[in-house]
Amino acid sequence: MTTWLDRESAPFEQEVWDRIDAIARGAADEVRAGRRLLEVVGPIGFGARAGVAEDLPLGEEPEGAHVHVPKVRPLPVIHRTFTLGARAIEADSACGEPLVLSEASEAARQIARVEDRIVFEGLPRAGVRGLLGHEGAVELPAGDWSDPVRTADDLLGALTRLDGAGRHGPYAVAVSPGRFYQLLRPYPGTALTPYQQLQPAFAGGIVKAPVLEDGAVVVMRTASGPRIIVGQDLAAAYDGREGIFHQISLVESVTLMPGVPGSVAVLRGR
Repeated sequence: MTTWLDRESAPFEQEVWDRIDAIARGAADEVRAGRRLLEVVGPIGFGARAGVAEDLPLGEEPEGAHVHVPKVRPLPVIHRTFTLGARAIEADSACGEPLVLSEASEAARQIARVEDRIVFEGLPRAGVRGLLGHEGAVELPAGDWSDPVRTADDLLGALTRLDGAGRHGPYAVAVSPGRFYQLLRPYPGTALTPYQQLQPAFAGGIVKAPVLEDGAVVVMRTASGPRIIVGQDLAAAYDGREGIFHQISLVESVTLMPGVPGSVAVLRGR
């Protein structure tokens, strides 16, 4: 059956597509932090152009009927094109020469970086707010985590603030790379690290997030917390051939569905 991916037009077998899919998804998973931090809903389909939340009351009309309007959030499409040599595919098929898919893996990493920027930073020009700008987010400073005691105090302090505001968890946290490795620094005179100590408090996981420059984001990992909405999961589409190179696009669509106000805490570093 023909689909928008148009793979049927490619002059090579499904087995090549399977390898492209596996390489691309594996490379994207190396980068993605948002999908490890939050619940993922979908994929709901390539044709979905918006993630729709609850209907919001608009008011009562003179006739007495109430009008409700869905609050729509865009589902941005992210794509990146790479080339695959027709000669390389022929050599793989005829001679068993290994097929090099480094361009596919790098394209997938680039898409994954954009996805995480949308999840954490948002896409303001499209009206998408990220976790760092979440409504009612608890804001706290992140101190010097070279001291393991300060590391634990900062993160437990964020949980105390969320819990005190009626957001009782369970929780998950994304941490910038530099601070993530400081979680592995043992307390003086012991083998215990803040990472080990904090795991029971973060049942949803402690995740390294390369998209964060310095700090951490704590989320309530429940159905009322923020979630990622996937329209089209990462897939490869055939764009045709130019000379001796096949043109292939990696495509996905994703957005952040905010949780209830105050279900996120942001610890900001420098």
